[in-house]
Amino acid sequence: MKRLLITGGSGDLGRELCRQASAKGYEVTATYLTRPQRLRAGTPLQLDLNDPEAVKAAIDQVQPHAIIHTAVPPMNAPNLRAQIVASAYHLRTFCPRETKLVFLSTDMIFDGTQPPYADDAPPSPLSAYGQAKAEMELMADHVVRTSLIYDFERGNKQTDWMLEKISRGETLRLYEDEFRSAIWVVNLAEAILELIENPFFQGTLNVAAPSAVSRLALGTKLLEALGIVGANVEAVSSALTGRPANLTLDVSKAQLLLRTPLLSLEEAFARWREYTTERQ
Repeated sequence: MKRLLITGGSGDLGRELCRQASAKGYEVTATYLTRPQRLRAGTPLQLDLNDPEAVKAAIDQVQPHAIIHTAVPPMNAPNLRAQIVASAYHLRTFCPRETKLVFLSTDMIFDGTQPPYADDAPPSPLSAYGQAKAEMELMADHVVRTSLIYDFERGNKQTDWMLEKISRGETLRLYEDEFRSAIWVVNLAEAILELIENPFFQGTLNVAAPSAVSRLALGTKLLEALGIVGANVEAVSSALTGRPANLTLDVSKAQLLLRTPLLSLEEAFARWREYTTERQ
Protein backbone atom coordinates (compact mmCIF):
# COMPACT_ATOMS: atom_id res chain seq x y z
CA MET A 1 0.00 0.00 0.00
CA LYS A 2 1.50 3.32 -1.07
CA ARG A 3 1.64 6.14 1.44
CA LEU A 4 0.53 9.67 0.58
CA LEU A 5 1.13 12.81 2.60
CA ILE A 6 -1.41 15.45 1.59
CA THR A 7 -0.93 18.91 3.05
CA GLY A 8 -4.01 21.04 3.49
CA GLY A 9 -6.23 18.01 4.04
CA SER A 10 -8.96 20.26 5.41
CA GLY A 11 -8.98 22.52 2.32
CA ASP A 12 -11.34 22.23 -0.63
CA LEU A 13 -8.90 20.33 -2.83
CA GLY A 14 -7.07 18.52 -0.05
CA ARG A 15 -10.16 16.92 1.42
CA GLU A 16 -11.30 15.67 -2.00
CA LEU A 17 -7.84 14.29 -2.71
CA CYS A 18 -7.88 12.47 0.64
CA ARG A 19 -11.32 11.00 -0.10
CA GLN A 20 -10.39 9.75 -3.57
CA ALA A 21 -6.93 8.51 -2.60
CA SER A 22 -8.29 6.55 0.36
CA ALA A 23 -10.94 5.01 -1.87
CA LYS A 24 -8.17 3.94 -4.28
CA GLY A 25 -6.34 2.13 -1.50
CA TYR A 26 -3.62 4.64 -0.63
CA GLU A 27 -2.57 5.00 2.99
CA VAL A 28 -3.28 8.71 3.39
CA THR A 29 -2.00 11.12 6.01
CA ALA A 30 -3.94 14.39 5.89
CA THR A 31 -2.37 17.43 7.47
CA TYR A 32 -4.33 20.34 8.87
CA LEU A 33 -3.56 23.40 10.94
CA THR A 34 -6.81 24.47 12.62
CA ARG A 35 -9.81 22.66 11.09
CA PRO A 36 -9.68 18.90 11.72
CA GLN A 37 -13.49 18.75 11.52
CA ARG A 38 -13.29 19.32 7.76
CA LEU A 39 -11.17 16.23 7.06
CA ARG A 40 -12.96 13.62 4.96
CA ALA A 41 -10.52 10.72 5.02
CA GLY A 42 -7.03 9.72 6.00
CA THR A 43 -5.08 9.82 9.24
CA PRO A 44 -5.20 13.38 10.65
CA LEU A 45 -1.90 15.10 11.42
CA GLN A 46 -1.73 18.63 12.77
CA LEU A 47 1.20 20.37 11.10
CA ASP A 48 2.54 23.90 10.90
CA LEU A 49 4.37 23.96 7.60
CA ASN A 50 6.28 27.05 8.67
CA ASP A 51 7.99 25.01 11.40
CA PRO A 52 10.91 23.22 9.73
CA GLU A 53 11.43 20.75 12.58
CA ALA A 54 7.75 19.79 12.51
CA VAL A 55 7.87 19.29 8.74
CA LYS A 56 10.92 17.05 9.02
CA ALA A 57 9.33 15.03 11.82
CA ALA A 58 6.13 14.55 9.81
CA ILE A 59 7.96 13.31 6.73
CA ASP A 60 10.16 11.02 8.83
CA GLN A 61 7.05 9.64 10.54
CA VAL A 62 4.95 9.04 7.42
CA GLN A 63 7.75 8.07 5.01
CA PRO A 64 5.50 8.88 2.07
CA HIS A 65 5.91 7.63 -1.48
CA ALA A 66 4.49 10.98 -2.63
CA ILE A 67 3.66 14.37 -1.12
CA ILE A 68 0.90 16.54 -2.58
CA HIS A 69 1.19 20.09 -1.28
CA THR A 70 -2.17 21.85 -1.44
CA ALA A 71 -2.04 23.86 1.81
CA VAL A 72 -2.20 27.63 1.59
CA PRO A 73 -2.74 30.28 4.28
CA PRO A 74 -5.84 32.51 4.17
CA MET A 75 -5.47 35.33 1.67
CA ASN A 76 -5.60 37.87 4.53
CA ALA A 77 -2.88 36.11 6.54
CA PRO A 78 0.02 38.28 7.70
CA ASN A 79 3.22 37.74 5.72
CA LEU A 80 1.31 35.68 3.16
CA ARG A 81 4.15 35.53 0.67
CA ALA A 82 6.71 34.54 3.28
CA GLN A 83 4.47 31.79 4.65
CA ILE A 84 3.84 30.26 1.23
CA VAL A 85 7.50 30.32 0.27
CA ALA A 86 8.67 28.98 3.63
CA SER A 87 6.22 26.06 3.54
CA ALA A 88 7.39 25.05 0.07
CA TYR A 89 11.04 25.42 1.04
CA HIS A 90 10.68 23.21 4.12
CA LEU A 91 8.93 20.47 2.16
CA ARG A 92 11.55 20.65 -0.60
CA THR A 93 14.38 20.55 1.94
CA PHE A 94 13.19 17.50 3.85
CA CYS A 95 11.56 15.53 1.04
CA PRO A 96 13.60 12.38 0.32
CA ARG A 97 15.01 12.14 -3.18
CA GLU A 98 12.91 9.07 -4.01
CA THR A 99 9.65 10.74 -2.93
CA LYS A 100 7.61 12.53 -5.60
CA LEU A 101 6.79 16.04 -4.39
CA VAL A 102 3.94 17.79 -6.19
CA PHE A 103 3.21 21.47 -5.60
CA LEU A 104 -0.13 23.08 -6.45
CA SER A 105 0.26 26.42 -8.18
CA THR A 106 -2.15 28.95 -9.65
CA ASP A 107 -3.01 30.97 -12.74
CA MET A 108 -2.61 34.02 -10.49
CA ILE A 109 1.11 34.01 -11.29
CA PHE A 110 0.10 35.81 -14.52
CA ASP A 111 -1.18 39.35 -15.12
CA GLY A 112 -4.00 38.36 -17.47
CA THR A 113 -2.82 40.35 -20.50
CA GLN A 114 -1.46 37.56 -22.76
CA PRO A 115 -3.74 34.52 -22.62
CA PRO A 116 -3.83 31.64 -23.16
CA TYR A 117 -0.88 30.88 -20.89
CA ALA A 118 1.30 27.89 -21.77
CA ASP A 119 2.92 25.60 -19.22
CA ASP A 120 6.25 27.41 -19.66
CA ALA A 121 4.92 30.98 -19.88
CA PRO A 122 7.02 33.44 -17.82
CA PRO A 123 5.32 34.64 -14.64
CA SER A 124 4.00 38.18 -14.32
CA PRO A 125 2.18 38.26 -10.96
CA LEU A 126 0.17 41.23 -9.74
CA SER A 127 -0.22 40.13 -6.11
CA ALA A 128 1.85 38.84 -3.21
CA TYR A 129 0.00 35.54 -3.53
CA GLY A 130 0.87 35.24 -7.20
CA GLN A 131 4.48 36.20 -6.55
CA ALA A 132 4.82 33.59 -3.80
CA LYS A 133 3.39 30.86 -6.00
CA ALA A 134 5.74 31.84 -8.83
CA GLU A 135 8.68 31.48 -6.44
CA MET A 136 7.29 28.18 -5.20
CA GLU A 137 7.17 26.79 -8.75
CA LEU A 138 10.94 27.17 -8.99
CA MET A 139 11.47 24.81 -6.06
CA ALA A 140 9.75 21.68 -7.36
CA ASP A 141 10.27 19.13 -10.10
CA HIS A 142 6.51 18.50 -10.29
CA VAL A 143 4.04 21.38 -10.35
CA VAL A 144 0.32 21.27 -11.11
CA ARG A 145 -0.80 24.77 -12.06
CA THR A 146 -4.53 25.23 -11.91
CA SER A 147 -7.27 27.84 -11.73
CA LEU A 148 -10.39 28.50 -9.64
CA ILE A 149 -11.41 25.28 -7.90
CA TYR A 150 -15.15 24.91 -7.46
CA ASP A 151 -17.75 22.41 -6.34
CA PHE A 152 -21.48 22.30 -6.91
CA GLU A 153 -22.22 21.77 -3.22
CA ARG A 154 -21.99 23.87 -0.10
CA GLY A 155 -18.80 23.93 1.92
CA ASN A 156 -16.31 25.32 -0.58
CA LYS A 157 -14.93 28.80 -1.25
CA GLN A 158 -16.66 29.41 -4.56
CA THR A 159 -20.14 28.78 -3.15
CA ASP A 160 -19.88 29.83 0.48
CA TRP A 161 -19.04 33.49 -0.09
CA MET A 162 -22.10 33.83 -2.31
CA LEU A 163 -24.35 32.05 0.18
CA GLU A 164 -23.14 34.35 2.95
CA LYS A 165 -24.03 37.45 0.94
CA ILE A 166 -27.41 36.03 -0.03
CA SER A 167 -28.17 35.25 3.63
CA ARG A 168 -27.50 38.91 4.45
CA GLY A 169 -29.73 40.10 1.61
CA GLU A 170 -26.81 41.64 -0.27
CA THR A 171 -26.32 41.94 -4.01
CA LEU A 172 -23.99 39.43 -5.63
CA ARG A 173 -21.63 41.34 -7.88
CA LEU A 174 -20.01 38.96 -10.36
CA TYR A 175 -17.40 39.94 -12.92
CA GLU A 176 -18.60 39.47 -16.49
CA ASP A 177 -15.20 40.28 -18.02
CA GLU A 178 -12.84 38.23 -15.85
CA PHE A 179 -12.11 34.82 -17.32
CA ARG A 180 -10.63 31.76 -15.62
CA SER A 181 -10.14 28.10 -16.54
CA ALA A 182 -12.15 27.07 -13.48
CA ILE A 183 -12.10 23.34 -12.69
CA TRP A 184 -14.37 21.05 -10.68
CA VAL A 185 -12.58 19.85 -7.56
CA VAL A 186 -13.51 16.21 -8.24
CA ASN A 187 -12.01 16.38 -11.74
CA LEU A 188 -8.82 18.07 -10.53
CA ALA A 189 -8.28 15.50 -7.78
CA GLU A 190 -8.73 12.67 -10.30
CA ALA A 191 -6.10 14.20 -12.57
CA ILE A 192 -3.58 14.76 -9.77
CA LEU A 193 -3.87 11.21 -8.48
CA GLU A 194 -3.26 9.96 -12.00
CA LEU A 195 -0.23 12.22 -12.40
CA ILE A 196 1.54 11.05 -9.25
CA GLU A 197 1.72 7.60 -10.86
CA ASN A 198 2.80 8.90 -14.27
CA PRO A 199 6.58 8.71 -14.85
CA PHE A 200 6.31 11.21 -17.71
CA PHE A 201 4.98 13.98 -15.46
CA GLN A 202 7.84 16.43 -15.03
CA GLY A 203 8.07 20.17 -14.58
CA THR A 204 5.04 22.46 -14.57
CA LEU A 205 1.77 21.29 -16.08
CA ASN A 206 -1.40 23.33 -16.52
CA VAL A 207 -4.31 21.23 -15.25
CA ALA A 208 -7.60 23.08 -15.56
CA ALA A 209 -10.76 23.23 -17.64
CA PRO A 210 -10.27 23.18 -21.43
CA SER A 211 -12.40 26.31 -21.82
CA ALA A 212 -12.49 29.44 -19.70
CA VAL A 213 -15.61 30.99 -18.19
CA SER A 214 -16.37 34.36 -16.69
CA ARG A 215 -16.83 34.75 -12.96
CA LEU A 216 -20.44 35.63 -13.77
CA ALA A 217 -21.04 32.40 -15.69
CA LEU A 218 -19.41 30.31 -12.96
CA GLY A 219 -21.36 31.95 -10.15
CA THR A 220 -24.65 31.60 -12.03
CA LYS A 221 -24.07 27.89 -12.65
CA LEU A 222 -23.16 27.24 -9.02
CA LEU A 223 -26.33 28.99 -7.84
CA GLU A 224 -28.33 26.81 -10.24
CA ALA A 225 -26.71 23.69 -8.80
CA LEU A 226 -27.58 24.83 -5.28
CA GLY A 227 -31.18 25.37 -6.28
CA ILE A 228 -31.08 29.07 -5.48
CA VAL A 229 -33.44 31.18 -7.54
CA GLY A 230 -34.22 34.87 -7.28
CA ALA A 231 -30.84 35.90 -5.90
CA ASN A 232 -29.96 39.53 -6.58
CA VAL A 233 -27.11 39.15 -9.07
CA GLU A 234 -25.42 42.09 -10.76
CA ALA A 235 -22.98 41.73 -13.65
CA VAL A 236 -20.07 44.10 -13.09
CA SER A 237 -16.77 44.93 -14.76
CA SER A 238 -13.36 44.19 -13.27
CA ALA A 239 -11.69 46.80 -15.46
CA LEU A 240 -11.00 49.26 -12.64
CA THR A 241 -10.08 46.71 -9.96
CA GLY A 242 -6.53 45.93 -11.08
CA ARG A 243 -7.42 42.23 -11.22
CA PRO A 244 -6.10 40.03 -14.05
CA ALA A 245 -8.69 40.11 -16.83
CA ASN A 246 -8.07 36.82 -18.62
CA LEU A 247 -6.10 33.98 -17.05
CA THR A 248 -7.04 31.25 -19.53
CA LEU A 249 -4.60 28.34 -19.31
CA ASP A 250 -3.48 26.25 -22.27
CA VAL A 251 -4.08 22.66 -21.12
CA SER A 252 -3.22 20.90 -24.38
CA LYS A 253 -0.14 19.23 -22.90
CA ALA A 254 -2.11 17.89 -19.94
CA GLN A 255 -4.79 16.55 -22.27
CA LEU A 256 -2.15 14.56 -24.13
CA LEU A 257 -0.60 13.22 -20.92
CA LEU A 258 -3.78 12.37 -18.99
CA ARG A 259 -6.30 9.60 -19.43
CA THR A 260 -8.60 11.59 -17.15
CA PRO A 261 -10.65 13.97 -19.32
CA LEU A 262 -10.50 17.61 -18.27
CA LEU A 263 -14.08 18.82 -18.03
CA SER A 264 -15.64 22.12 -18.98
CA LEU A 265 -18.09 23.74 -16.58
CA GLU A 266 -21.08 22.33 -18.47
CA GLU A 267 -19.54 18.85 -18.68
CA ALA A 268 -18.75 18.87 -14.97
CA PHE A 269 -22.28 20.04 -14.14
CA ALA A 270 -23.79 17.24 -16.23
CA ARG A 271 -21.60 14.62 -14.55
CA TRP A 272 -22.37 16.00 -11.09
CA ARG A 273 -26.12 15.90 -11.77
CA GLU A 274 -25.85 12.32 -13.00
CA TYR A 275 -23.91 11.34 -9.88
CA THR A 276 -26.32 13.05 -7.48
CA THR A 277 -29.30 11.42 -9.23
CA GLU A 278 -27.71 8.00 -8.80
CA ARG A 279 -27.26 8.61 -5.06
CA GLN A 280 -30.94 9.50 -4.54
